[in-house]
Amino acid sequence: MKNSTNRFGLALLGCVTALALFVAPAAGGEIDDLKAQIKALMERLEALEAREKKMKADMMAAREAARKKAVATGDFPGSWKMPGSNTSVSFSGYVKLDAIYDFDQDLGDSFFGYDWGGGASGILLEGDDSGQRKASLHARQTRLRFDSLTSTKMGNLKTRIETDFYGGGNALRLRHAYASLGGVLAGQTWTTLMDENTYADTVDFEGPVGVVATRRPQVRYSQAMGKNLTMQVALEDPNAPTILMAGGSTSSQERIPNLVAALRMKTSWGAINVSGLLGQVLYEDGAVEESVTMSALHLGANIGLGKDTRLWGTFNVGQGGLDKSMLGASAAAILGANGELEALDSMGGFVGLTHNWSGSVSSGLYYGWVENDFEEAAQAAHPAHSQSLQTVHATIWWSPAPKTRIGAEIIQGWRETNGGEEGDATRLQLGLQYSF
Repeated sequence: MKNSTNRFGLALLGCVTALALFVAPAAGGEIDDLKAQIKALMERLEALEAREKKMKADMMAAREAARKKAVATGDFPGSWKMPGSNTSVSFSGYVKLDAIYDFDQDLGDSFFGYDWGGGASGILLEGDDSGQRKASLHARQTRLRFDSLTSTKMGNLKTRIETDFYGGGNALRLRHAYASLGGVLAGQTWTTLMDENTYADTVDFEGPVGVVATRRPQVRYSQAMGKNLTMQVALEDPNAPTILMAGGSTSSQERIPNLVAALRMKTSWGAINVSGLLGQVLYEDGAVEESVTMSALHLGANIGLGKDTRLWGTFNVGQGGLDKSMLGASAAAILGANGELEALDSMGGFVGLTHNWSGSVSSGLYYGWVENDFEEAAQAAHPAHSQSLQTVHATIWWSPAPKTRIGAEIIQGWRETNGGEEGDATRLQLGLQYSF
């Protein structure tokens, strides 16, 4: 368009010039009028060309604005709108490599190796020389997460699907899959018994013994009770509580879900949470049918001690209710020689202190402990099970670049069995995490 306009203007100018030469003998006044007309015509052509340039620039700006709006204007940070809908979505996660060196024996991907039954079998007892030093690397904590938010008349409909690769070998494992709307959550996520606001930030995947950290399929209702307080009630899958019996263990029969309730307070200085659980352990084998009530209580808090230091802690106590919920807890119940079913008592927790040394460097020191209370007859029947467990995690994190974390951690663990035997183990772990 621009070139054609220029050619038209030059041609017109040439014609007018030729005409001026042809009528050169004309009066001087007429020539001046002709020059004025030529000048006016050229100014008009220049104005048309400037308007054309502005139209093109406005069109390009509108296209760029539309592109940015379509890609990056979701209703929550890092999200974008799905075309033709009011649903915002995001895809995030991280890649993490763990480099591990065990000084005593191979303890697996995590220090206690998913010891939800109180055995802590990874830590060998004194006099057992079967263990050996072991170096290993894995990336199974690598995590993928999908989130969505859709505005509805009842409020925001939120969903999350999250996976990692701890499913055995390098198989994909479902961590979270839930939706929430109007205070109601349905799906699989963290048990209502725990609170993410009071969880240890360790390089080790599980953290210190005594933490409550498990995910359960559930239906949960949450209700705000003021500015900082929230009440929650949930029905959760009992996850087949473990029953210890002569010759080993078995899973209980599931008939009713666990009832879990919690109160959570979060303020500028920290967070406090109180939660409790009620459930049932049921055993059936032929003519034998036994059941017992299981329960648990969880207390957790994190408190700011100045600008850069924070104190963390949890306390858990339960009669069977901490089985497969608190790391290091004993089984839910034991079937005695007389055929009676009894809930097993467990108690534990952790305390930690974290400090931010700068905008990119932080550290943490955590101590965790668990005590499992077995009756004398149960101790004699299960001498290898852990009566007490302890761990210390000393951690340092460095973020050399945005969305990058490098952590180093030394872990020391101890255990004592029902039979009075003791064992300990030491691990050094390095974690490199890259988020997106």
